[in-house]
Amino acid sequence: MNRKGFTLIELIITIGVMVIVGLIIVTNMTGLFSKNEDADYENFRKKIENAACIYAERSEWKENRNKCKSHTSGANCVITTTMLIKAGLIEESLKDPNTGIFVKDNQKYDVTVSWTNEGEKKCTLKE
Repeated sequence: MNRKGFTLIELIITIGVMVIVGLIIVTNMTGLFSKNEDADYENFRKKIENAACIYAERSEWKENRNKCKSHTSGANCVITTTMLIKAGLIEESLKDPNTGIFVKDNQKYDVTVSWTNEGEKKCTLKE
């Protein structure tokens, strides 16, 4: 007798293999998206820090810059996103890629500026 088709065991094994392959693909895709989100946030953070470092060299921040360089106690060594927006160094519409929150008027995204003993400037986003 000539039988065409698959037995029940063959079908179960085939479905099982397809499920395992599908799980492997989904797991790898999730990791890929996570890496992209990390890179997006890193670019966002660098954009704000670089803008703050540029602002720290501007004439309107000269007094604070001198206090921060000399490590005067109580010196205001923080550059706010409001300052950066007003100076035109970042856009008002800039959003945190992780939370979707606009940086405008949000103290979470303020940048601390410091100088090393060698005179090297460092701008760090407060987190």
